[in-house]
Amino acid sequence: MTIEFSCSHCDKVLKTSDDKAGRRAKCPQCGEPVTVPQPAATAEDHGFDGFDEFDEPVPEEESFLAGASIDCPMCGESIPADSKKCHHCGETLKEEQIASSYIITVGEVYSRAWHVFKANLGKIIGIQLLAYIASAVATFLLLLILGAIGFAGFLAMGKPNPGAAFVLLFIIYYVVLIVVSSVVQSYFLLGVLSFLLKLVRGSQPGFNELFSGGPYLGRMLLCSLIFLLLYLLGYLCFVIPGIIIALMFWPYAFLLIDRNLPGIKSFTESRNITRGNLLSLFLIYLVMVGITLISYAFLFLVVSGMEQVQGGMAIVAVLFILGFIAAIYLIFIPFVLMVGTVSYAEMTGQ
Repeated sequence: MTIEFSCSHCDKVLKTSDDKAGRRAKCPQCGEPVTVPQPAATAEDHGFDGFDEFDEPVPEEESFLAGASIDCPMCGESIPADSKKCHHCGETLKEEQIASSYIITVGEVYSRAWHVFKANLGKIIGIQLLAYIASAVATFLLLLILGAIGFAGFLAMGKPNPGAAFVLLFIIYYVVLIVVSSVVQSYFLLGVLSFLLKLVRGSQPGFNELFSGGPYLGRMLLCSLIFLLLYLLGYLCFVIPGIIIALMFWPYAFLLIDRNLPGIKSFTESRNITRGNLLSLFLIYLVMVGITLISYAFLFLVVSGMEQVQGGMAIVAVLFILGFIAAIYLIFIPFVLMVGTVSYAEMTGQ
């Protein structure tokens, strides 16, 4: 049976067999990614795939027809033949190359993000909750160990000036706290982003994906430091340059885990995929800011009204605030990450 549909970007009529329903590929006319719809009605099949009629056919590795699979030489799992990296063990199969960016639209990004988010809500909340718990436990244990080492060093100093020693220890502890928290959060953020990226691609990753960020951690910290310095420098130049810098370079973490690029190349290559998409990315950002402001404005009204409520209503108000906080950390923040993941996937034609 043949599926006939129109490209949502250029209205080009496309045809393919019904076994390609749900697949994504580039439109052979405009080059934008499209999804083959589910067959709505029986259509006459003339025994050929309509993609043969185009003057510029979609390359095999980028078309709906790229359905072949191979076995990963490292772990033996079955993967798509055009894979650049095994999604099971992370083995690099082909030399990574940065493709030119694809133009994205705000509506398509939010539509796809919501579809994936809704279909995998339990898994997404689960991975986010696990990340919070693992991050808190890891940070606590590391600070406990470092604190014990610092206390032992303090005792070894004998009896120094108590005031000066306390100030010195406080400064050291504060610096160590920032460094340890940054390292731990970066590690688990890489795992969460890898998990979400696989969901967007249609895979079903396990929760062990949360602990897959080790190979990228050093490069992630280096790129994050450069990003922070550039952002602060741009922010000091009347704010707007800082926003532009953030929009240009934010996908570096996705490029790192997706392409496994060396050094800071994932940071420098971010410009290639955000080129031509800065306005759309800014609008996506504005929507998120708007949702955040409305949500917190509503919370402020509830908190302000708590002074007039008593008894059972006060308990309800407190429960509402706790529920709001839980929704922010378990639903809103994961959805923001999902929007970022889909934005990256759309810009790279995935």
